[in-house]
Amino acid sequence: MWAIAAAGFGAELELVEVPRPTPGPGQLLVRLFAASVNPFDRKVVNGMLRGSAPHRFPLVPGTDGAGEVEGSGERIFGTFFHRPVGGGTYAEYVTVPAENALAPLPEDLDPAVAAALPTAGMTALQLVESLGTAESVLIVGASGGVGSFAVQIARAAGKRVIPIGRGDSLVEADALIDLVSADRSSFEANARYAPLAFNTNYVSADPAQNFGLKGSREMLVRLASMVQSGDLEVPIGRRVPLRGAADVFAGHGPGKTVIIM
Repeated sequence: MWAIAAAGFGAELELVEVPRPTPGPGQLLVRLFAASVNPFDRKVVNGMLRGSAPHRFPLVPGTDGAGEVEGSGERIFGTFFHRPVGGGTYAEYVTVPAENALAPLPEDLDPAVAAALPTAGMTALQLVESLGTAESVLIVGASGGVGSFAVQIARAAGKRVIPIGRGDSLVEADALIDLVSADRSSFEANARYAPLAFNTNYVSADPAQNFGLKGSREMLVRLASMVQSGDLEVPIGRRVPLRGAADVFAGHGPGKTVIIM
């Protein structure tokens, strides 16, 4: 099968031909329709999990996708991350533990849209729900995948959203969602503007401020339903065929990049 992979940590992605994976006990083999690109994928290629999980090379990144289960024909979408790291969704086929966050792919939902939902959509949904009764929220990094979802979900929840882009000044609000700060000092400078603050890069000295996603089938079903009803627009900025996807880590503006198989 064809895949986009890195030969080693920090290596450039390239189109390679690799054996089709064989599912182990408790795993599904999925023929992918589409996979979405997340910042986490680049971090994995750069060695983020080098000391905490086994890896295999060539390393195929990718955690989110939509496809069809071989043997049953069931159409699903969700998170496909598993160990050893390196058998991800930037490929024609992938194996996935059956207990992962997976949900049925509705017939009327574009697979590319479904593939773009899992990590970014569930992160945004869970972050907004963590704000509780906060009436106003600053969202730093509002133009990206998670940020675009968070803005829509927060507004649908009746909150006043203050989207913050590059160069924008912060103002006081009830809560802060920081999707950008990569170091403690930057986050702490932003967190001074809100009594309730979360970041997605694990840079705060306060563990309660370091957001960690706990995905579920129920959340995926809710997100798909929101898209189907028109309450949530999926911000796909770029669709690229698998055989032309070696540059997906390059910057291509706002929204999600989706690889089409």
